[in-house]
Amino acid sequence: MPHLPAPPATARRRDVTLTYANALTWALGNGLVSTTLVVYLALDLGAEGVAVAWLLAAPRFAGTLRVIAPAAIAAGARRGWGRKPVCLAAFAASGVVLSLVPLVAWGHSGAAVGDRPALRIGVLVAAWCVYHLLEYLGGVALWSWLGDLYPRRLRSRLLGGRERWLTLGRVVGIGVSVVLAALWRVVLPDATRWAPLAASATVGTVLMLAALVPLALTTALATRPSATPMAPWETLCQAIRERPYRRLLTFSCWFGFANGLTATAQGMYPKAIGVDYERLQAYRIGMGSGQSAIAPWCGRMVARYGAKRVMLPAQLIVATGPLWFWFATPESAWLVGVAYAVWIAYAGLNVGLDTLKLGLADPRNNAPYLAVYHAASDLVNGVTVLLGGLLYDTLKESDADAMRVFGALFLAGWVCRTLAAPLIMRLDERGV
Repeated sequence: MPHLPAPPATARRRDVTLTYANALTWALGNGLVSTTLVVYLALDLGAEGVAVAWLLAAPRFAGTLRVIAPAAIAAGARRGWGRKPVCLAAFAASGVVLSLVPLVAWGHSGAAVGDRPALRIGVLVAAWCVYHLLEYLGGVALWSWLGDLYPRRLRSRLLGGRERWLTLGRVVGIGVSVVLAALWRVVLPDATRWAPLAASATVGTVLMLAALVPLALTTALATRPSATPMAPWETLCQAIRERPYRRLLTFSCWFGFANGLTATAQGMYPKAIGVDYERLQAYRIGMGSGQSAIAPWCGRMVARYGAKRVMLPAQLIVATGPLWFWFATPESAWLVGVAYAVWIAYAGLNVGLDTLKLGLADPRNNAPYLAVYHAASDLVNGVTVLLGGLLYDTLKESDADAMRVFGALFLAGWVCRTLAAPLIMRLDERGV
């Protein structure tokens, strides 16, 4: 694939700094309105097994609609909208929709939805789903844009730096969310449990909208070939036909399957054994801090040794996460924290996969490649998350011991994640 010239060094440094600022601000908001928060909020509002599974799976199904993003960007270009305006508009709309999540919770005390839990949960799931759909559409445009902003020879290092700011922002956001929940209970001991979670989601939404400012100041690179997707639908099929990208898709789909199998169980089990929201978020803070610390190092290792040599040990380490959930009991609930400790190694997988998905895509027309990459893994992950939730409910009906059901799912999750390792060895990273 041809190597396209990068922007001037001074402009590139400014743009890289702006993309890091966008990542940090967005991640702060994302930490304040995390999936864990929304799951705990839904549980407090009356959600149960399948509802939680839908809450986890619905955004993934929305993610499959990423395949329309290249065509949407191309249509916008024909109307005078480039890749940058489409990106900004999609992220802005996603923030507006996300505001419905805390609004549903605040409306819990009102007669309109307060006495109709099914409707309340339905609105929550729908808002969470549409928010992700819009964010994912903007994300395809953003990743295509980053593919032009980050030159190939520096890409893994720059992606490692961006990953650091993303994880650091989430850590700080989660920390603020935990402190807010704790202070709320001290200052307002009679307040309902969902109130501080709704307050955290409100602030998080505002910050995610504020993250648009650095992007608005970043150079559009509107004249680059990839700024306007060419033959978007045909290129989706081309990405699947190309063996290097097909192997990447195979790994990504299996990765999504293995992670989705235990997603519902992992979302419910901590609360079942007495791990409260603040404690679980503290574990996530530790995980994010570790990921932030090693992400730049992972970027350097990918640049020096290649993505596969970083991803393989990382995959074998993160695969043990479900085992620690299996070992955890109400008496040893702290073992859940060990799972989050081994998941620090996700930093290596994230940097490696981000490098490969950009490096293996045609730099002149990268948006369709990125769209099919994310859509395929999201579809598999969403179906598996939902099946995992249904499997949990089915097994629970036939086995009164819920802990045995959780254990069976966690063991299966460990096996499936470990089996992802051989697929890494088949990846083709020549020319990346």
